[in-house]
Amino acid sequence: MVGGRTAPLRFLRVTGRKQLRNAFAMMVLVVLAGTIPALSAVPNAAWKSALTPKGVPGAEITLARGGRTAYEILIPESPTTQEQKAAEDLAHWLGEMTGARFPVVMESDVAPTGKVISIGKTRVLANSGSKIGEANLGDEGYAIDEQGGNLFLVGGGTRGPINAVYALLEEDLGCRWYSRFSQSIPRKPTLKFGPVKRSYVPVLEIRDPYYWEAFDGTWSLRNRSNSSNAPVPVEWGGNKAYALFVHTFNTLVPPAQYFKEHPEWFSEHNGKRDPGQLCMSNPEALKVTVESVKRILRLRPDAQIISVSQNDSVPCCSCPLCKATADAEGSMSGPLLKFVNAVADEVGKEFPKVRISTLAYLDTAEPPKTVRPHKNVAIQLCTDSHAWGEPFLTIEETTTFQNRMKAWAAMGADINIWDYTCNFSNYVGPMPNWQVVTDSIHFFVNNNAKGVMLQGNYQTPGTADGYMRCWVWSKLLWDPTLDTQALMKDFVYGYYGKAAGPIWDYQDLLWSIWEKEHLGKLKSVPSGIRYPMTIFDQEFMSKAKDCFKRANELAADDPQTLRRVEEEEFQILYADIVQSAQSGKPADVAAFKATLDRFERIARREKFTHIQEGGPDFEPWLAGMRKLVQ
Repeated sequence: MVGGRTAPLRFLRVTGRKQLRNAFAMMVLVVLAGTIPALSAVPNAAWKSALTPKGVPGAEITLARGGRTAYEILIPESPTTQEQKAAEDLAHWLGEMTGARFPVVMESDVAPTGKVISIGKTRVLANSGSKIGEANLGDEGYAIDEQGGNLFLVGGGTRGPINAVYALLEEDLGCRWYSRFSQSIPRKPTLKFGPVKRSYVPVLEIRDPYYWEAFDGTWSLRNRSNSSNAPVPVEWGGNKAYALFVHTFNTLVPPAQYFKEHPEWFSEHNGKRDPGQLCMSNPEALKVTVESVKRILRLRPDAQIISVSQNDSVPCCSCPLCKATADAEGSMSGPLLKFVNAVADEVGKEFPKVRISTLAYLDTAEPPKTVRPHKNVAIQLCTDSHAWGEPFLTIEETTTFQNRMKAWAAMGADINIWDYTCNFSNYVGPMPNWQVVTDSIHFFVNNNAKGVMLQGNYQTPGTADGYMRCWVWSKLLWDPTLDTQALMKDFVYGYYGKAAGPIWDYQDLLWSIWEKEHLGKLKSVPSGIRYPMTIFDQEFMSKAKDCFKRANELAADDPQTLRRVEEEEFQILYADIVQSAQSGKPADVAAFKATLDRFERIARREKFTHIQEGGPDFEPWLAGMRKLVQ
C-alpha cells in the first residue's frame, strides 16, 4: 500500500458483563481494518469545509483539553458489531486529533461516572430526554444529539452507527479521507465544538462511484459509499452485495453446457438459433434460470441483489413468441420483464429479501406498455442513449433517455441508474463533465432513482481526477444538495496542500472549458464519450501545462505532495503525447521523448495498466509511442 503503515492494536478498557468477549471482538475488528495510510499533506490555509452540517450549532462541549479527556465512549451492554466498530473508530480518530485516550466502555449495571459519547440505544440515552432513539433511520441513516454535555449518536440497522461516527468526524470536526492512501486529521489537543443536532437518511440506497479508486472497503466505509466492488465486512454493515452483477444470461444458462442439446432455450434470429441470448419465452430456459439463481443465492447468504439480465451488445431473441410480446409492448423490455418477473416470483418464495435486478439497456431500455415490474424486481436503467453520444450535454437537453426514465418512474419501478462518466477510449484523458454529472444526479433523484452507479475507469489506477471524482461524488450521492464546486475546492485545498493554488487553477480551467464550449463544438463531439484528445486546443494545453509547472515548483521539497501533483498531471501528459503523435512522427522528438519518459515513470510507479476499456494495453501502447521516435 502506497504510503501505508500498520495500524497499532488498541487495547480497550471495557466494563460490565461479557467484557472479555467484547474486548476480543473489538480487537479482531481492529486487525481486520488492515493498514492506516499516512497522514495527508497539511491543508492549504485557504481550505474551507464543504461539509459543514446544516443547522445551528448547539451548546459548546469540550471533548479534550490539553491532550486529556474526561469523556468515555459508551456502547450498549450487548452491542452490535457495527456499534463496536463505530466506537473503536471514534476512539481512534479522536485520539489522533487530540492525543487523548478515549476509553470504550460497555454499559453495565454500574452507571458511567463522567461525561460520555453514547453510541447506540444505551440506557443513558433513554434517560437523557433525547428523542433520537425513536427516529426511523432505515438501514444507513443516523442521528446526533447533545444533552447535558453528553453526545449521543445512533444509527440505522446496518451501517447507521458507523455513518453517525464518520458524519461527526467529517462534518463537525473537519476530518477527511480523500483517498485510500491518505487522510487529513486536524490536530487539536483542546477540542471544543457545538454539535449540530440532526438526523439524516440517505435518499439513495446504492451510492457507487464505480472507479478503481473507490474499490477499497475502508475508504468506502469512511466515505459512506456502498459499491459492490468495495468489500465492507457484513459485521460492519456490508455493502449492496450482488450475487451476480450484470449480463448474466450466459452464467445462468451456460451455452457451452446446454446449447447443443437445447438450442430452443436460446435466441433466434432470422429463423436460426444462436447462443447470444436466452429465449425469454421458453419455459425450460425459465426453469433452469430459476434453479441457477437459487443455487447461487444459497452460496451467497449476504447477497441482497442478483441480476437476471441480457448479455452485452447482442440483440435479444426475435423468435415468434418473443417478437409478438415485444411488438405488443412496444419494446424488447416486454418479453424480458415478463421473464424476470416469473423468475422473481419463484425465487422470492425462498429468498423474500433478495431483489432481482435486470437491465434496461440498448434494445430493452424503452419501458413496456403494460407489463410492470413485480415488487421484488429492480430496473437497472442505463444512460447509453444519452451519455454515449452526448457526454457534454445535460439530460434535460436530450429527449430519449429522460423520457424513458420518466416513463419507468411513472409505472412505479424501483430504478437503479447506470451512468457513464469517463472517456472509455482514453481512460486517463481530461474529462470536463463535472457540471453534467451534477445535473444528472439531481435528475436521477428527482425521478425515482433508488440507486446510482457512476461508471468510470474501474480497471486501473490513473484515472483523470480519479480520487477527487470518487470523493466528490461519494458526497453528492450521499447528499445531492451539496455544492459540487465547494466539494472540489475542499478536496483540492485539503489534498494538494502548498500546491493547491495552481491545481485549483487547472480545475477551474476544466470547468471553464465546459462553460465556454458547451454551446459550441462540444455540442457534437467526435466519437461521443470516446472523444479524441484533439478537442483540447493549444490554448487549453498551454494553460494546463503552466498550472502543473507552478504546482511542481511549489511541491518540489515535499515528496508526498509532489507525488500527488504528478498523479494529477498524468492526464495532461497523456493528452500531450497523443496530440503530438496524431500525425505520425512528432515534430519535436526530444520534447516528445521527455514527456513520454515522465509519463512512463509515473505510470509504473502508480501501477497503471489500461489506456482504454478492455484488456491491459499500456505496454503495447507505450511500445507504439516509442516506435514513433526510434
